[in-house]
Amino acid sequence: MPLIIEQPVPVFDLEQVSRGDLCWAKHCTWNKGEAGFITSATEKQLIIQYHPRIGNVTNHFRVPISEVADGQWEIRWSADMSEVFEYGIKKEDEPETGGGDRTDETGRVDP
Repeated sequence: MPLIIEQPVPVFDLEQVSRGDLCWAKHCTWNKGEAGFITSATEKQLIIQYHPRIGNVTNHFRVPISEVADGQWEIRWSADMSEVFEYGIKKEDEPETGGGDRTDETGRVDP
């Protein structure tokens, strides 16, 4: 009988997100997200430093992988702003068009 059972656990992909990346994150209990940069990235948590809008002060918050995997966080990040990645962002429902109109891939109505 084995003493240890190996089970897959969620971890941050450190090939995708790393220290120095720009980041915006919002916890499900917050009214709005905070933008900053990642000062520490491990498989189990991200630490994001941000400016709390008071003088020469900076602050930080932690984003544990357990809460991200549980759907409690919305996160956007980018290494150089040429490409922005998202995780857990809730998309708005597509607006309905009236009376059988068709829309193309840009959202324009095709009469």
